[in-house]
Amino acid sequence: MRNGLKRIGMFTFVLIVFYMSTHRPNEEQFYLWLLDEYNIECHESITCTKKLEGNSYSTLIETGSNVKNGYLLFNTIGKIYEDENGSRTTIKALGVFGKYFTIIKDEQDS
Repeated sequence: MRNGLKRIGMFTFVLIVFYMSTHRPNEEQFYLWLLDEYNIECHESITCTKKLEGNSYSTLIETGSNVKNGYLLFNTIGKIYEDENGSRTTIKALGVFGKYFTIIKDEQDS
């Protein structure tokens, strides 16, 4: 009985590791997640826009970027955005199981 449970546990573990390694989200998926989660839409350059209350928008410039794709089971992405008033938004996310999850969201007003 115990041997069978060990085999099932090992098989499940191997299956989860395989799934995680094949379902790491990419950077394009990060930008879609960023739009859905924080209303920040980034274009092909370092310029992004953030939808504010109502129908107004704020222009953001990406001033920092840290993308780690080299991990076997997950990705991490950190971005720093600054608006025209000098306010800074830092977002760090963990990409695992095909989705991104917020690690840190920090907003600093100037």
